[in-house]
Amino acid sequence: MKRKENLNRDTDTTLKLHFYIMSLWLLFVLLFLLTVDIPISFSKDAHFIGVMPLLKRNWFAFISLLLALLGIVFASMERRKWAGVSNPPYEILSVKNENYEYLTFLTTYIIPLICIDLTKVRYVIVLGVLLVLIGFIFIRMDLYYGNPTLALMGYRLYRAEIKGCEAPDGIILISRDRLNKASSIKWIPIDEYVWIAKENKNDI
Repeated sequence: MKRKENLNRDTDTTLKLHFYIMSLWLLFVLLFLLTVDIPISFSKDAHFIGVMPLLKRNWFAFISLLLALLGIVFASMERRKWAGVSNPPYEILSVKNENYEYLTFLTTYIIPLICIDLTKVRYVIVLGVLLVLIGFIFIRMDLYYGNPTLALMGYRLYRAEIKGCEAPDGIILISRDRLNKASSIKWIPIDEYVWIAKENKNDI
């Protein structure tokens, strides 16, 4: 039993890490666009500088691009999982829109981070340390759902009171549907108080 609990905890941490990398997708794209440096010349004697010199010149840009692609892969993986929402339906007693969390993450973290001077190695190291620290806090404090990538994927955030569920601050619902009071939902848990939800229209 203890081994199973540890396994579930490891799975939850991995999923939350996926969410965090997904949330930084836009940041990595912007960092790539800001730092990529590909020399272009239209002179007759122009030639390709070679793969290794190009990678050396753009190492940070290519790392940013790889992380952006990783975020897209994680988003695609999770979206396929969420298509299988199937847990028994629950009824929403009250619901509140929480979409402002997306903008909070964007304006508080992503926009300030792209203003760091990325031409100096020490500032790149500082950026890396900040991303690790923010990620640790977001995963430890369960703030990973305030994820602007989810908004781009068409998901909305709600805080709801669910009939038959004990939750001190309500359940966070991530859904592509417009949920209302008395909506019936099918769901799968990300953790105890964060669910992926789908409106169960057959029961309404």
